Amino acid sequence: MPGTRQVERVSSPVMDGEERNLLAAWKKDPGSSAILTDIDGTLAPIVSTPDMAEVPAELKKLLRRLSEEYLLVAGISGRKTEDALGLVGLEDIVYFGNHGFEILRDGEVEVIPDALPYLEKVQELEQRARDELGPLGAFIEEKGITASIHYRNVSREIGERCVEFVKAEGERLGLRITVGRGVVEARPPIRADKGTAVRRLVEEYAPKRAMFLGDDTTDLDAFRELERLREEGVLEEVLRVGVASDEGPPEIVTEADIAVEGVDGVGEVLEALL
Repeated sequence: MPGTRQVERVSSPVMDGEERNLLAAWKKDPGSSAILTDIDGTLAPIVSTPDMAEVPAELKKLLRRLSEEYLLVAGISGRKTEDALGLVGLEDIVYFGNHGFEILRDGEVEVIPDALPYLEKVQELEQRARDELGPLGAFIEEKGITASIHYRNVSREIGERCVEFVKAEGERLGLRITVGRGVVEARPPIRADKGTAVRRLVEEYAPKRAMFLGDDTTDLDAFRELERLREEGVLEEVLRVGVASDEGPPEIVTEADIAVEGVDGVGEVLEALL
């Protein structure tokens, strides 16, 4: 049953026949299906700093066509919702930003109320990182309710220093710290992640089936929440698409139903849904 099969890491973006068969059923009833996807590393190749990222034009075209056919197409990102919209450039899809802390629909941004009391602490950590780590070459991304310090473009030694600094400051301020592909992030210590974003979208839009495409540690929350929703009977079918990379966690492939290589592989999956 989709949602339980494990696959080995593939060596190319080309899917096999079994994987294409998993996708074929989704085309038969798009009006009851939801396509949920990470953005950076999934729709847009990973680059040195977030402001350099781009979603290929062909993927934008595929997403636009999918949004016209499927019940729901949503981007669930670690970026601010406005930045996620700016990167993808499509106003007809839903955006969940800041790892589930805010949602953008119809031009309005809604932040989870429980997170707001931590805004000043997040901003304090962000400013401390800007003062201490910025001069060392780290990129501090302005995100509002969460803070992201990118160390992809610095030495390994400086990168380790970034992680240690943010972890120490996060502990002092009572914030939750996570480490991803070249980035360490601080968030309010409440349950809000890509998994909670997936659950909220499924509960609001009530699809029969839902899939998620992702490449990094934070995307595993979405994978696991989909499986819980299926076990609870909220969803009839789920599909987890893992985007393999040298930097990504091995679980993104071992917990996936379909594994592809890079943005090209994601494009093939999206095209197969049309």
